[in-house]
Amino acid sequence: MRKLIPVILLMLLSSLIVIGSSGTFIYFNAEREVKVAVVPHDEEYISFMCYDGYAATVIVDQNSELTFDALTIGNYLNELKTVNIWLDPDYSNLPSGVEMWIESEDGITRPIDSQEYYTFWGNISVGNADPGTYEVPITLYATWDGGDAVIETCSIKVVILSGPKIRKILLSGNTTNIPLKTYQEWVFQIEVKNSGTAQNLTIKDVIPGEFDVDLNRTSASKGSYNFTRHGKSDHLEWNVELGPGESAYMNITISTRWVKTGKDGKWEFTSCGSYNLNEGAKIVEYGTVSNSLVVSTMECKDNDKSTGSGNTTELIGNQTGGEEHSGRRG
Repeated sequence: MRKLIPVILLMLLSSLIVIGSSGTFIYFNAEREVKVAVVPHDEEYISFMCYDGYAATVIVDQNSELTFDALTIGNYLNELKTVNIWLDPDYSNLPSGVEMWIESEDGITRPIDSQEYYTFWGNISVGNADPGTYEVPITLYATWDGGDAVIETCSIKVVILSGPKIRKILLSGNTTNIPLKTYQEWVFQIEVKNSGTAQNLTIKDVIPGEFDVDLNRTSASKGSYNFTRHGKSDHLEWNVELGPGESAYMNITISTRWVKTGKDGKWEFTSCGSYNLNEGAKIVEYGTVSNSLVVSTMECKDNDKSTGSGNTTELIGNQTGGEEHSGRRG
């Protein structure tokens, strides 16, 4: 009997194996985490640099020109091959009055050796364009031995700022019905405001020969200025440096000039008509001219009338209070 017990146990184990191995395989279900590495653009096989989402940010004033770095490309192909690159910018979003050019847009490729970078440059010229923020999309075309690629890179951000503004304000003095041959004086202000980037500005103006400039009562909030005599007129040049959003002004005092006649003399105005207080204040770098200030005499009889200086031009200037000047010109 004892000899049968191992045999019986062996038979029972064999039946369990047969029962456990029988059946039908219907399906298999499994889950696993898949991670995809997302690398920055500057770590791709062909890389391009972006800063705050843009290939470049170009800030330019109206009526100015600027050269800039447009896009930096890197070659990291595993095959260690030279890549030929050209860029195709889309300027359709830019306003009228803007001309822009980016290197290689003419289809002439730039070769970039393996493990090397190349920075494409650009140029923008802005006239009297609408201020604002604009984007220029860039498509990159790459070819190499055995392959090619078309890549949409980051756009170039273009910010157009309004140029400096200039205006002239009459602070005191008669403007109409001025009697002939009487002493008169005026104080006017030239104001310049810079809405764009920091810059040095030169402002020029001409005070006609009918007037004297009282330098002792002429001053500027900032910058330096001087008056130069040309014939009977006084030519102003005012140099001032203004930061973004900064403004400056210059107050100028003028008076009618004393005209010598033999042993005696008389005050301007000696003829009826309209007179310009200044020829026209102009920001040299931008060609911007201020509004005009015009004064007129009292009406005269037809046989007494003669023309004066004509329409007034704007006055410009900004001075530093540190300069020494003589008294009234005459």
